[in-house]
Amino acid sequence: MSDEKPIEITPQEQDALARAFEATPSVFNLLSTLRTRRVGLGYKSETGTDETFEWSSGGTAHQKEGPLSFASDKDPVPLTEVEEAIIAWAGLGPNGMVAADIPVNGDLSSLIYWAGRTAPGSSNDHSVDLLIISDRGVDLYRPGLARSKPVEIEGPDDYWKVLNWYRTGLIHISDARPDVDWSTAPPGTHNVRPMGALQYNLNRPGSTWFLPVGDLGREWVNLLLSSYHFSGFYLEDVNGNKPAGCDQWIRPGFLEVGFPLPVFDELVLMLHTSQAGAVVQNMRLACEALGLGGWTLGNYSDDMLLGAYPEVAAGLGFSFVERDLDRNPSRTASCIGLKDVMEAVCVPSPWFPTARSAVDHVMAARYGAHGVLTRDENQAETSGGPFKEETLARIMEHPKAHIPDWVVDAATDTIAYIAEHYGCAPAYISPVRAKFSLQVHHVDEDYYKKFHAGDEKPFLITDQIRNHFDDWHKD
Repeated sequence: MSDEKPIEITPQEQDALARAFEATPSVFNLLSTLRTRRVGLGYKSETGTDETFEWSSGGTAHQKEGPLSFASDKDPVPLTEVEEAIIAWAGLGPNGMVAADIPVNGDLSSLIYWAGRTAPGSSNDHSVDLLIISDRGVDLYRPGLARSKPVEIEGPDDYWKVLNWYRTGLIHISDARPDVDWSTAPPGTHNVRPMGALQYNLNRPGSTWFLPVGDLGREWVNLLLSSYHFSGFYLEDVNGNKPAGCDQWIRPGFLEVGFPLPVFDELVLMLHTSQAGAVVQNMRLACEALGLGGWTLGNYSDDMLLGAYPEVAAGLGFSFVERDLDRNPSRTASCIGLKDVMEAVCVPSPWFPTARSAVDHVMAARYGAHGVLTRDENQAETSGGPFKEETLARIMEHPKAHIPDWVVDAATDTIAYIAEHYGCAPAYISPVRAKFSLQVHHVDEDYYKKFHAGDEKPFLITDQIRNHFDDWHKD
C-alpha cells in the first residue's frame, strides 16, 4: 500500500467535496431530470445583432433573429476549482484498480494498465485524456497511473484526492482559449459553419469546455496485437484483396481469416467513441448533481479545432502528417498529437518513425518497467490489487500472458505494409480525435422561465440549479 499523505485543503473545500459525494440526488433521480441546457450566464440566442468574438477568433458574426431571441443580462461566472475538479474526476479520474476479471486464455494480456478510472476503456489502455478549455486557457487533465488502494475513495478521509489529482494532473498547454467559435470559417465563405450551426455560444467566456481527446493509434496497435494473438484474423488490403504484409503467418493455428483494413479502422474508431461517450455522460451526471448546465456537442470539425487548417484557425496547435491524396482513400487529416504532451502512435511520425517502434511502445506498457505483466516494479506493488500476490505470479508464468514473437513480427510487418502503401498507419482514421465533448456553465434561469413549460418552476430548473449559488458559492 502507498503511504500517500493528504494535501491541505480548506474546510470549505472539504465541505464542497462532501456535498458532492453525500448530499446530491441518486443516480436514478439525476437520470430523470438529465437534460442538455445550452443557455448560460452571459450567453445569447438568435438576437439578430452582430457580435465580435474578441476572446477567441476576433471575428464578427450575425445570428438572425428568431422566436427564441434572448440575451443574458448577467455576467458570466466561471466554474470554481472545486467544480472543475469534481467534473473532471467524474469524467475519467482515478478510482482504484480494475477488476481484470478476464480469462488468461481469453486475452487478459491485452490490458495495458491495472490503474482504473471512472470511465471504461478498451483494454484499459488510457488512450483518452481530457482537455479543459476555460478562461485561463487550455489544460490537459491526466492524473497518472499511481493508485494507493483498490478503491481510492472510501469516505471523507479520501475526498482530498479529487483536488490533488486535479492540481497535480493538469498539464498547461496555452494561456488563451483556442481561436475557434461560431464565426470561424474558411476565407471567402458566407454560410459555412465548421464548428456547428447550433454552437453559437461555443467557447464563450465563463464556460469550461471539457474535451475528451484520444490516442487512437495506441488503441489501434494494441488491438492489432490482440487480434493476431487470440482471434486468428489478419488485416486484408481491400485494394487487391490481399493480406496486408502478413502473408507468411497465414496458416492453420496462426492467422486464418481476412479482416478488411477499413473495417478494422472503423472498429477502433467505434471503441474510441464509446470511451469518449462514457466520459461525457459521467460529466453530464456530475453537472446535473451540482446544478450546472452541461451542453453536449459533437457537430463540429475536430480536425480544425486540433489545428489541421491553420489558414483558417490555429486551433489547439496539434501536429498533422502530410499525406498524398492518392494514398489517402478516406481523405483523412491524420493528427499525430502535440509534442511532449500527447504523442500519438502513428507510423511514420517524429515519435514513431518505424513500425517496430510503435509495436515496442505498446509492448513496453505491458512488459516493461511498471508494466502489468512484469516483475520489474509491477503496477500492482503499491496498490494492493487487483490480484492477490500469488495469483498475479501464476498469471505472469502462464504462456498465454505473453505475446509470441511471431505475433510481434506479424503486427510489425502489417504496420510497415500499411505505412508504405497508404502513407501512414493507421490509414483510414486519424490517430487523434476529439469529436464529442461537453461545455459546462452556470445556467441562466431567465431563459427557461421565458420560454419553457412551467409557470413558477420551469421543468428544466431543478432544485440543484435553483440552489446552486447558495450551495457552491457562499464564500
